[in-house]
Amino acid sequence: MVTVDQLCCLDGLIWLQSGNAVGALTLQHQTTVSRNQRKCAKAFGVDVLKRDGLWQIEGDCQLLELERGVHQAARLKLGQGLRLEAAFSPETALPEDLARVWTVGSSRIRKPDHFATLLEQRVIEAWLTSSVPLPGGSDSIVSIPVTEDPEPMQLVVHRDLHQQAVMAGLVAGLIAQHQQQPIRPQSP
Repeated sequence: MVTVDQLCCLDGLIWLQSGNAVGALTLQHQTTVSRNQRKCAKAFGVDVLKRDGLWQIEGDCQLLELERGVHQAARLKLGQGLRLEAAFSPETALPEDLARVWTVGSSRIRKPDHFATLLEQRVIEAWLTSSVPLPGGSDSIVSIPVTEDPEPMQLVVHRDLHQQAVMAGLVAGLIAQHQQQPIRPQSP
């Protein structure tokens, strides 16, 4: 219904909360990001508004969520462009083989419920965090332990994705990376 770029720009804006950050992630100018997200929103009959400093979608999102599911299935099948929320410290980087599969971003919003919503709505595939488990214990979200030392880290994913081979590959890669150089989250 919409192009990959258009949906990526809309989802990126909701995820990262910055048109410039989406542009850097997608290698597009911020004005292109803005134009693409507007076209996407129009195609689904929703509005993208900034309220209280946060980008939000208003309107009936049923078709948008179905389209997100299709695009997520394509990312999983192709094994590229998968989205990982992770606020790494500057000295931490994904190993090259994982970087080819995963796009790493860090949202301006650092709240667990924001990331849970992004996972449930299929905007992102995974969230690497040292935070405590999600409040309310959503049935659609599961946590996979990654490290215990120097601090516990977990990969939080949508329940129907946690047994995907690509997730096992990400966890194994993160554990291997952590053994070489400890993964450190960026300070809030």
